Amino acid sequence: MATVINGTSLRFYWEGTVIGEATSCTLNLSRETRETLTKDNVSSWTAYQPGRKSGTCDIEGLISYDTTNTDVKDIFTAYDAGTPITMRFTTDVVGAPYWECEVLITSLTLAAAVEENSTYSASGTITGAVTQGTEA
Repeated sequence: MATVINGTSLRFYWEGTVIGEATSCTLNLSRETRETLTKDNVSSWTAYQPGRKSGTCDIEGLISYDTTNTDVKDIFTAYDAGTPITMRFTTDVVGAPYWECEVLITSLTLAAAVEENSTYSASGTITGAVTQGTEA
C-alpha cells in the first residue's frame, strides 16, 4: 500500500523559512490549450495542443505576531511592495520532492471575529517557471 502524505506535512516555505501558523496551503497549476482544428480533422473533432502554463498559491493561517517563522506582517510587506517572493511547497524531508516558484502576493485578507481565532488568507500569482526538485 502506498504511503499517503499527511496534509500537515506539506507546507509553504518563504525564502527558506516556513510560513508560520498556517492551517491550509494550495499550489494551483494550470495549462491553456490552443485549438488546432483543420479540415483534415476526422469528423470535425476538435484537436488541441498544449499552450501557456500558469499558477497560483493560496495560504490560510492563524495570525500570530510572535511566531519565529514568516508571519502575516511579512506577507503584508511583500504585498505592499509588490515584491516577488520565492515559495517552496515541500515536506522538507530529505529525498522528498518539492515545487518552487516566484510569487507575487495579489490578495491578503485579515479576519477577526469576536471570541474566535484571528485568521489571514493570502493568494499569489506565480511569475515564471515552477521547478521540481528533491530535498537534499
